[in-house]
Amino acid sequence: MEPKSTAIYNYLEGKIIQGTLNPGDKLPSESELCAKFSVSRGPVRAALDKLSAIGLVFKKKGGGSYVTEQGMDNFLNVVLPTLKFNTVDFNEIMEIRCALEKLCIELCLNNHEKNNYEQLDNAMKAMVKEVNNKDTFFELDRKFHTSISLLSGNLLLHNFNQLIWDLLKNNSKKEYHNQDFEKLVIEHKRIYKGIKENDRELAVLYTVRHLKRSIFNAPQDSISETDKKRWNPWLFNTL
Repeated sequence: MEPKSTAIYNYLEGKIIQGTLNPGDKLPSESELCAKFSVSRGPVRAALDKLSAIGLVFKKKGGGSYVTEQGMDNFLNVVLPTLKFNTVDFNEIMEIRCALEKLCIELCLNNHEKNNYEQLDNAMKAMVKEVNNKDTFFELDRKFHTSISLLSGNLLLHNFNQLIWDLLKNNSKKEYHNQDFEKLVIEHKRIYKGIKENDRELAVLYTVRHLKRSIFNAPQDSISETDKKRWNPWLFNTL
């Protein structure tokens, strides 16, 4: 069982990340948190101190704790250097990316009628044009996917997507030279078509297929049963 202070920290951090608590909002009081989690003030204060240390909240003397105006920027400034200078497993990055990309598409298509797709259109055209240019393809790939996260209308989600791409740049850029770039362009065209036609099921399906290939980078029959179970089983049956 996780420590009570960790549970309180995760609860408050989640509220801030999800936007339930916005910059300038006052956090629940210590007494409210004590009652909610059935704890003394010690674990509550430990959780608040940790949130304060990473810049998500600040305390007013005698006036409680508040979400900082630049809370998520401060948070990313703390997290990003830590991730960049430590070994991060490529598959773990891609697992997070898969979840983020699916959410980006869902939110993007919620705003389909209002979206300006010019940046995504240009990204797709550039990928087609530069299909044989291995030196620039990573940045074009990044531009395509971050265009989608920008269209989600959720700046926090977009910032996290940028963070993931920074990690990928450190972990996998050299692997791009071993990719089949014509196949990659086809995969992106399918995602693009799903988005432009407002077909979220198709867009999500092709996105997950694309990321699955990036993870395994291997023929279907060479994928282990463990990994098949770990990833969405129906996806493998529809490839």
